[in-house]
Amino acid sequence: MSHNRKEQAHMKTGRDSMDSGSHNKRCSVASPEATKKPDFKTWGKSRSLRLPDFDYASPWIVYHVNIRSKDKKRIFRSSSINEKVVEVLKSSVDLYGYHLLSYCLMPDHLHILVQAGESPKNLESFVRGFKSYNSKLAKQHLWQRGFYERILRKEESLADVAQYILDNPVRKRIVEDSEQFKWCELLVEDFGNDSSQKRPSSQE
Repeated sequence: MSHNRKEQAHMKTGRDSMDSGSHNKRCSVASPEATKKPDFKTWGKSRSLRLPDFDYASPWIVYHVNIRSKDKKRIFRSSSINEKVVEVLKSSVDLYGYHLLSYCLMPDHLHILVQAGESPKNLESFVRGFKSYNSKLAKQHLWQRGFYERILRKEESLADVAQYILDNPVRKRIVEDSEQFKWCELLVEDFGNDSSQKRPSSQE
C-alpha cells in the first residue's frame, strides 16, 4: 500500500462510532478544512484523570490516550524496546475489545487513538494490562502510574486528532515530516460518518 499523502482516502470529519525510518502502513491524514489548530493535548492542564460518572466500558467511544514513561525518562529510543511496545499495543487492543486507529511512540510518552468495540473492557483495565505486560517483557518499569485520556465528542474530527498524534515528532523537531518517523502509524483509511457507530475502515 502506498504511503503518499496524496493517495490517502479522503477523511470525513463526522463520526458516531526512536528511530526515524520507514514503518508499515504509516501515513498522514491531513484535514484541509481545518482553519485553526485545535487543542488536543491530554495533559498539562488542571483536570481530573477520570470523569466520575462516565462509563469507561461503553461501546464505540473514541479515546485519545497519553501514557508517560517512568519518571519521564527518554526510554523509548531503542528499537528493541519500541518494537515490543508496538507489538503488545496491537495485541492488547484486540484482547480488551478495542480498535487501534493510530498511535505515536515518542521517546518519553505514547499517544494512542482507540475506539471501543461492541463489548469492550473498561478503558483503565485495557491500559493497565498493556502497561503491565510491556514492563514484564522489557524486565523493567517502563511507564508512570496512571494515564491521561480525552473522550472525543461525536462532532469532533477523528482525522484531525489522528493528524495531531502523527505530527508529534514534527512538533518536537525530531523529524521534518511525520512519514520519516518509524514509531507512528495510522491503521485506518476512512474514518467515515456512519451514524451506526461502526468501526472505521482498516487498511489492508
